[in-house]
Amino acid sequence: MSSFLQVFTRQGAFVLFVVLEIICFYLIITYNESQGEIASSSWSLYSGKFKNHTDAAWRYTSLRSINAQLREENAELLSRLPNAYYTETLDTASVQDDSLRQRYSYIGARIINKSPLTGNITYVLDRGHIHGVEPHQGVISSKGVVGIVSKVAQRHCRVMSLMHSNVQISAGLKGSAFFGSLYWTGGDTREAILSSIPEYATVAPGDTVETTGYSNIFPTGVAIGVIKDVERQNGDNTLNCQVDLFLDFFTVESGYIVQDLLKEDLDQLDTNE
Repeated sequence: MSSFLQVFTRQGAFVLFVVLEIICFYLIITYNESQGEIASSSWSLYSGKFKNHTDAAWRYTSLRSINAQLREENAELLSRLPNAYYTETLDTASVQDDSLRQRYSYIGARIINKSPLTGNITYVLDRGHIHGVEPHQGVISSKGVVGIVSKVAQRHCRVMSLMHSNVQISAGLKGSAFFGSLYWTGGDTREAILSSIPEYATVAPGDTVETTGYSNIFPTGVAIGVIKDVERQNGDNTLNCQVDLFLDFFTVESGYIVQDLLKEDLDQLDTNE
């Protein structure tokens, strides 16, 4: 209390000046019509601007929850696409039963950490064991293939991107039976190589490259990029295709982890007899 009185004593003149100014301002706008109108319009103007700024700030802080909700909704929609199912067909002499069974489901995830984007790019996503994530699951985005899960913790996982020397996926030409291996050879992170395409295949710049589904990591038909150039390999009768990738690995912020619901069944085929 004594400290307050000391401050008031030292700054008493200034405080009195401010109080008198406020009183004078109040009397002017209260008993003068023109000044009152000016004050009213000014108050409306600046209060409107203040409200706009506060609303913008509120919308910005709400973006994270909105984006998370959108990822969950998109994951649900991806799970309903035709390439997320497979057909079980029982065909006998007189009975045919066709049914669709869920093959893939998706987990929406946000990228919370990135390695230096100079090659062998890795990401950390905010989903882990408790969300159903396992090693070797694929990760995609709305623009194409992101990479493959390499390590999983309780609530997070690490993903090796397609721009990593240890990642190689099965990919082929859209609308064609020809396929090969797609991988990054270093250098430009906007390009990859699609190899082992038979030399007699019809390939031209502009053709779309997509996943085949043969690796049991990605569903069929996830777009990857377009053919930029084709080079014939001497000696092995195959083509190497330079691919311009759809996904920008610098700007990607989220993705969808692919769960293969038939993984356990397929893994039984890999066991030693």
